[in-house]
Amino acid sequence: MINIDTVYQKVLALCNKEQRGYITPQEFNLMADKTQKEIFENYFHNTKTAYHKPKNQMGVGFDEIEMIQQKLHPFKRTVTITQEANNSLLNIGTSIPVIDVINTISCNNKEVVELTEKELAYTQNHPLTKATKDRQVYVREGNMLFRLYPTPAEQQEYIVDIFRRPAPPKWAYVVVQKQALYNSNLSKNFQLHAAEEETVVTRILQLVGVVIEKPGVIEVAMADQANIKREQND
Repeated sequence: MINIDTVYQKVLALCNKEQRGYITPQEFNLMADKTQKEIFENYFHNTKTAYHKPKNQMGVGFDEIEMIQQKLHPFKRTVTITQEANNSLLNIGTSIPVIDVINTISCNNKEVVELTEKELAYTQNHPLTKATKDRQVYVREGNMLFRLYPTPAEQQEYIVDIFRRPAPPKWAYVVVQKQALYNSNLSKNFQLHAAEEETVVTRILQLVGVVIEKPGVIEVAMADQANIKREQND
């Protein structure tokens, strides 16, 4: 985890340098939540990108996919859902409201493959690619609703790997002599990996620069981001 107060103090210090501006706790919390969501959702995009990278671009002794999986590990959950016979609609969201991303669905140790409606229409019209009992597929029909093909003829258990969305971070405070003082009891830290701290600070600074219309803050953030990338590539 990343301490919310550490990030807030860094952001304030950089904003106040040369009197560039001030960010209130309420504004900071909104930007902190947006930043955490962006980083979390980028993990899935970066995973797909990493899978398609030539091995010689990933560096010796460096496994980008493994690093991302390590950062995602705290959010991963595995649930088992019993599906009644002759019911093709798999409903995951009723009992698990925190689900955000479906990673895999499997049955009898075989992965159930996700298809788009277009892909389904194409594969179902060809005997060699049509879904079978031993080669099931599914399409999304709603937030957490999935249509199985073919419809299970008997009761089945489905194993679903999911990733829950991180809870919004919050810098809480109490007012003492007209000053906002950090309240650790009511605050909520970032749930991201500790290695993301500087990325979080940099991204929030970029958002702050837009809000308070101070290009100097954005320049500081961009320079800091460039330094982070340079250090990572050294």
